[in-house]
Amino acid sequence: MKSIIRNNLSEKYGKGTIIIHWVSFLLILVLIPSGFIMTGTKPGDAKILLLRTHIFIGVIVFILTLLRVWFFFRYKRPSHLETGNLIHNKLIVWLENSFYIVLILLSVSGILTVILGALGQAIRAGNYTLLPNNLDVPSLAPHQVLAKLLIALLIVHIVGVVNHYIKLKENTLKRILP
Repeated sequence: MKSIIRNNLSEKYGKGTIIIHWVSFLLILVLIPSGFIMTGTKPGDAKILLLRTHIFIGVIVFILTLLRVWFFFRYKRPSHLETGNLIHNKLIVWLENSFYIVLILLSVSGILTVILGALGQAIRAGNYTLLPNNLDVPSLAPHQVLAKLLIALLIVHIVGVVNHYIKLKENTLKRILP
Protein backbone atom coordinates (compact mmCIF):
# COMPACT_ATOMS: atom_id res chain seq x y z
CA MET A 1 0.00 0.00 0.00
CA LYS A 2 1.32 3.43 -0.95
CA SER A 3 1.85 5.84 1.94
CA ILE A 4 0.10 9.19 1.85
CA ILE A 5 2.49 12.13 1.66
CA ARG A 6 1.56 15.28 3.51
CA ASN A 7 3.93 18.22 3.20
CA ASN A 8 3.89 21.02 5.73
CA LEU A 9 2.47 23.80 3.55
CA SER A 10 2.45 26.25 6.45
CA GLU A 11 6.22 26.56 5.99
CA LYS A 12 6.58 29.58 3.74
CA TYR A 13 9.39 31.31 1.97
CA GLY A 14 10.40 34.72 3.33
CA LYS A 15 8.65 37.84 2.07
CA GLY A 16 11.71 38.95 0.09
CA THR A 17 11.94 35.62 -1.72
CA ILE A 18 8.21 35.64 -2.43
CA ILE A 19 8.31 39.14 -3.89
CA ILE A 20 11.41 38.37 -6.00
CA HIS A 21 9.83 35.12 -7.24
CA TRP A 22 6.66 36.77 -8.56
CA VAL A 23 8.27 39.97 -9.86
CA SER A 24 10.88 37.87 -11.69
CA PHE A 25 8.17 35.62 -13.10
CA LEU A 26 6.22 38.59 -14.48
CA LEU A 27 9.34 40.22 -15.92
CA ILE A 28 10.41 36.94 -17.54
CA LEU A 29 6.96 36.77 -19.15
CA VAL A 30 7.86 40.07 -20.84
CA LEU A 31 11.45 39.11 -21.67
CA ILE A 32 10.64 35.89 -23.51
CA PRO A 33 8.32 37.30 -26.18
CA SER A 34 10.32 40.52 -26.50
CA GLY A 35 13.45 38.48 -27.29
CA PHE A 36 11.70 36.39 -29.93
CA ILE A 37 9.96 39.42 -31.49
CA MET A 38 13.22 41.37 -31.51
CA THR A 39 14.99 38.57 -33.38
CA GLY A 40 12.55 38.81 -36.26
CA THR A 41 12.30 42.61 -36.31
CA LYS A 42 14.14 44.62 -38.94
CA PRO A 43 16.29 47.53 -37.75
CA GLY A 44 14.11 50.49 -36.91
CA ASP A 45 12.60 52.39 -34.01
CA ALA A 46 10.61 49.33 -32.91
CA LYS A 47 13.75 47.19 -32.72
CA ILE A 48 15.73 49.71 -30.67
CA LEU A 49 12.76 50.11 -28.29
CA LEU A 50 12.46 46.33 -27.91
CA LEU A 51 16.21 46.02 -27.40
CA ARG A 52 16.31 48.77 -24.76
CA THR A 53 13.31 47.30 -22.94
CA HIS A 54 14.71 43.76 -23.12
CA ILE A 55 18.09 44.83 -21.75
CA PHE A 56 16.59 46.99 -18.99
CA ILE A 57 14.25 44.23 -17.80
CA GLY A 58 16.99 41.60 -18.21
CA VAL A 59 19.32 43.56 -15.92
CA ILE A 60 16.54 43.85 -13.33
CA VAL A 61 15.94 40.08 -13.46
CA PHE A 62 19.70 39.51 -13.13
CA ILE A 63 19.89 41.70 -10.02
CA LEU A 64 16.79 40.05 -8.55
CA THR A 65 18.27 36.59 -9.23
CA LEU A 66 21.53 37.50 -7.49
CA LEU A 67 19.53 38.86 -4.57
CA ARG A 68 17.44 35.69 -4.43
CA VAL A 69 20.61 33.56 -4.42
CA TRP A 70 21.82 35.63 -1.47
CA PHE A 71 18.47 35.05 0.30
CA PHE A 72 18.81 31.34 -0.53
CA PHE A 73 21.97 31.07 1.57
CA ARG A 74 21.12 33.72 4.15
CA TYR A 75 17.62 32.80 5.28
CA LYS A 76 15.84 29.61 6.28
CA ARG A 77 13.78 27.99 3.53
CA PRO A 78 10.86 25.59 3.80
CA SER A 79 11.81 21.94 3.69
CA HIS A 80 11.83 20.30 0.28
CA LEU A 81 8.57 18.91 -1.02
CA GLU A 82 8.11 15.18 -0.74
CA THR A 83 6.34 13.20 -3.43
CA GLY A 84 6.84 9.64 -2.26
CA ASN A 85 9.39 9.01 -5.02
CA LEU A 86 13.09 9.58 -4.31
CA ILE A 87 13.97 10.35 -7.94
CA HIS A 88 11.05 12.78 -8.25
CA ASN A 89 12.11 14.50 -5.00
CA LYS A 90 15.64 14.98 -6.35
CA LEU A 91 14.25 16.22 -9.67
CA ILE A 92 12.30 18.94 -7.84
CA VAL A 93 15.47 20.17 -6.09
CA TRP A 94 17.44 20.00 -9.35
CA LEU A 95 14.75 21.99 -11.16
CA GLU A 96 14.66 24.70 -8.49
CA ASN A 97 18.45 25.07 -8.54
CA SER A 98 18.57 25.01 -12.35
CA PHE A 99 16.52 28.22 -12.47
CA TYR A 100 19.26 30.12 -10.66
CA ILE A 101 22.01 28.73 -12.88
CA VAL A 102 20.12 29.31 -16.14
CA LEU A 103 19.03 32.85 -15.18
CA ILE A 104 22.57 33.83 -14.22
CA LEU A 105 24.09 32.33 -17.39
CA LEU A 106 21.33 33.88 -19.50
CA SER A 107 22.03 37.30 -17.99
CA VAL A 108 25.79 37.00 -18.45
CA SER A 109 25.39 35.87 -22.07
CA GLY A 110 23.04 38.82 -22.67
CA ILE A 111 25.50 41.29 -21.17
CA LEU A 112 28.30 39.77 -23.26
CA THR A 113 26.14 40.07 -26.38
CA VAL A 114 25.63 43.78 -25.72
CA ILE A 115 29.36 44.30 -25.13
CA LEU A 116 30.70 42.10 -27.94
CA GLY A 117 28.08 43.36 -30.37
CA ALA A 118 28.99 46.98 -29.58
CA LEU A 119 25.33 47.77 -28.94
CA GLY A 120 25.95 50.26 -26.13
CA GLN A 121 26.08 53.43 -28.19
CA ALA A 122 22.90 52.58 -30.14
CA ILE A 123 21.07 51.71 -26.92
CA ARG A 124 22.16 54.86 -25.07
CA ALA A 125 21.32 57.08 -28.05
CA GLY A 126 18.12 55.22 -28.90
CA ASN A 127 19.32 55.28 -32.50
CA TYR A 128 18.71 52.14 -34.54
CA THR A 129 21.05 53.31 -37.32
CA LEU A 130 23.95 52.63 -34.93
CA LEU A 131 22.97 48.95 -34.65
CA PRO A 132 25.15 46.49 -36.58
CA ASN A 133 23.55 45.03 -39.71
CA ASN A 134 24.43 41.51 -38.63
CA LEU A 135 24.89 40.68 -34.96
CA ASP A 136 27.43 37.87 -35.17
CA VAL A 137 28.88 37.43 -31.69
CA PRO A 138 29.75 34.14 -29.95
CA SER A 139 27.51 34.88 -26.94
CA LEU A 140 24.27 35.25 -28.92
CA ALA A 141 23.74 31.55 -29.72
CA PRO A 142 24.17 30.46 -26.07
CA HIS A 143 21.82 33.28 -25.04
CA GLN A 144 19.15 31.95 -27.41
CA VAL A 145 19.66 28.34 -26.28
CA LEU A 146 19.48 29.36 -22.61
CA ALA A 147 16.26 31.30 -23.30
CA LYS A 148 14.70 28.13 -24.71
CA LEU A 149 15.98 26.14 -21.74
CA LEU A 150 14.40 28.70 -19.41
CA ILE A 151 11.08 28.27 -21.22
CA ALA A 152 11.36 24.50 -20.79
CA LEU A 153 12.14 24.90 -17.07
CA LEU A 154 9.14 27.21 -16.64
CA ILE A 155 6.84 24.72 -18.33
CA VAL A 156 8.15 21.80 -16.26
CA HIS A 157 7.85 23.89 -13.08
CA ILE A 158 4.24 24.86 -13.79
CA VAL A 159 3.32 21.31 -14.82
CA GLY A 160 4.96 20.07 -11.61
CA VAL A 161 2.90 22.40 -9.44
CA VAL A 162 -0.31 21.30 -11.19
CA ASN A 163 0.73 17.63 -11.03
CA HIS A 164 1.48 17.93 -7.31
CA TYR A 165 -1.91 19.50 -6.76
CA ILE A 166 -3.74 16.78 -8.72
CA LYS A 167 -1.84 13.74 -7.41
CA LEU A 168 -1.28 14.73 -3.77
CA LYS A 169 -4.15 17.21 -3.41
CA GLU A 170 -1.73 19.79 -1.98
CA ASN A 171 -1.68 23.43 -3.02
CA THR A 172 2.08 24.01 -2.92
CA LEU A 173 1.56 27.61 -4.06
CA LYS A 174 0.71 28.41 -0.41
CA ARG A 175 4.46 28.33 0.29
CA ILE A 176 5.26 31.06 -2.25
CA LEU A 177 2.18 33.31 -2.01
CA PRO A 178 2.24 36.48 0.09
